[in-house]
Amino acid sequence: MPELPEVEVMRGYFEEVVKDLQVTDVEFLDPLDKVYKSSKEEIYNNLVDQSFIKTERIGKYLFAQLSNGKWLHLHFGMTGSLEVFTDQYSLPRFTRMAIHFEDGSRLAFVDSRKFGKIEILDSLEKYKGTHTLGEDLLSIKPDDFVMALKDRKIPIKAALLEQKHFAGIGNWIADEMLFEVGIHPEEPCNKLTEKELKTLLKSAVEICRTAIRKDTHYGDFPDDFFVNYRKEGAVHPDHPHSKVESLRVGGRGTFIVPEKQKLKP
Repeated sequence: MPELPEVEVMRGYFEEVVKDLQVTDVEFLDPLDKVYKSSKEEIYNNLVDQSFIKTERIGKYLFAQLSNGKWLHLHFGMTGSLEVFTDQYSLPRFTRMAIHFEDGSRLAFVDSRKFGKIEILDSLEKYKGTHTLGEDLLSIKPDDFVMALKDRKIPIKAALLEQKHFAGIGNWIADEMLFEVGIHPEEPCNKLTEKELKTLLKSAVEICRTAIRKDTHYGDFPDDFFVNYRKEGAVHPDHPHSKVESLRVGGRGTFIVPEKQKLKP
């Protein structure tokens, strides 16, 4: 599933390749219309003859403002991505919508499993006000991060994945940050100190910024990143005597190094 770093890379890609270009046509290529949260007519009428003037990202969600003031909202679900192509012969597989531009380029919303969503918004602020979506992880202040977690009794990993207090942390990032700081994912939030919580946020921000710098190419991540060893039985080089174990926290597959991540008494 695309998480904060992947969506930030796609936001930059979107701006680089299509910003300020006029839309000339829109193709709808999902035969079951599953990914269109707004009607195809509404999407078409708001895109054609308009251009994208700016983009924003909140957590895992991408928003692009149109020259008519409306916003295109893209949620990438489990397998969504964006690809530029030039003709029908190079149409990416699993394209669900293709936006045509005045220079002949086309932007594909690609989604094999069709859990993504495409919709038109009248106002980004109105959307923020009606959805339980917290502040972006890269913008939240440490004290606000602590306040959102310090009194809660649920496992820390479950809280990190909620999105309602801070947006952008997904499964692999949660495992990565908890490993880095040495916190067990089942540790109740209210048993963590303020220092531990602030260190956790600092770690999360550094992980995301590193992933963005590497264009989220996992093979280019630092060798000591936990994501490189995130499977049962693997051995992280910093902990050669403790094999990675798997468990489920909040219904999500989770990986830990038992030697480093222990529940408090």
